[in-house]
Amino acid sequence: MPDTEVRVRDCACPDTPHEDGDVVYLAPALGYKGGLTAERQLFALSTDEDALTEAWGETFIRYGAIGWNFLDAEGEPVPFDVEALLADYRISRPVASRGIDLYGPEVIAPFVPKSAKPSPTGQTGRTTSRRRSPSKTSVD
Repeated sequence: MPDTEVRVRDCACPDTPHEDGDVVYLAPALGYKGGLTAERQLFALSTDEDALTEAWGETFIRYGAIGWNFLDAEGEPVPFDVEALLADYRISRPVASRGIDLYGPEVIAPFVPKSAKPSPTGQTGRTTSRRRSPSKTSVD
């Protein structure tokens, strides 16, 4: 599965902008430590949706963001820095939102009860009704 691209802004590169804009890359799956952190947050904050969204946003950026296509003033790639990403709300917010969409169901899935499989349709070989034993009637 390929990385997920999250467009965070128009290209900020001087003189040679790329048409796609500036993009942050999210890993296709959340790693072990990120998943465990998100599970703990789910249980600790399950009654406060806003707090859970905030916590998961940072967790999914910290453990899911793996790169970007940012260039410096000379047109050289800027080394990826998760702390710099977290420090800029304008670029971190869309990444957090996409991370929640991408990883949230993965974190919740083990705790959602599986629905029972329906019985197959069609005739049964024998009756499935309970057999009644003959009743005895008392005579006075």
